[in-house]
Amino acid sequence: MSEVAKKLEEYRKNKLKNKTQEEKEKELTENLIKDIDSDIVSSSEETEEVVDDTIQCCSLVQFLYYALCFAFWIILYAIFIKLQFGTVFFLVSCLVAMYMNTRTRPKKKGEVSAYSVFNKDCKSIDGTLKAEQFEREIRYGPNVVR
Repeated sequence: MSEVAKKLEEYRKNKLKNKTQEEKEKELTENLIKDIDSDIVSSSEETEEVVDDTIQCCSLVQFLYYALCFAFWIILYAIFIKLQFGTVFFLVSCLVAMYMNTRTRPKKKGEVSAYSVFNKDCKSIDGTLKAEQFEREIRYGPNVVR
């Protein structure tokens, strides 16, 4: 019995030692993650830019730029028509134009999404036709809803 008791005592000591090492490693990794997160938050706050949302009319330089781009597209389109790939070029151009006209920057603070499920309290944007509004218009006429 004494051998079993000694082995059990050794096992318990090793387990306690391993457990404390695991706890130390866990605490160390948690602290490291907290430090990294705080560095990321502080660096993102420092680099936050103010974006000007004012709409400006096209300047002459912008107009010339767009005119040159359109002329270049027309020339390429004519070349692809000669090569009998005009339809393919047009479809690929449409896909590229759709991609280029989507927003790639992150959403600004306080900006609402067009999809109400992503907004706080599922608030929809102005002009959205909801099922409840449509039902009221059908039952009571369009003048009831404002």
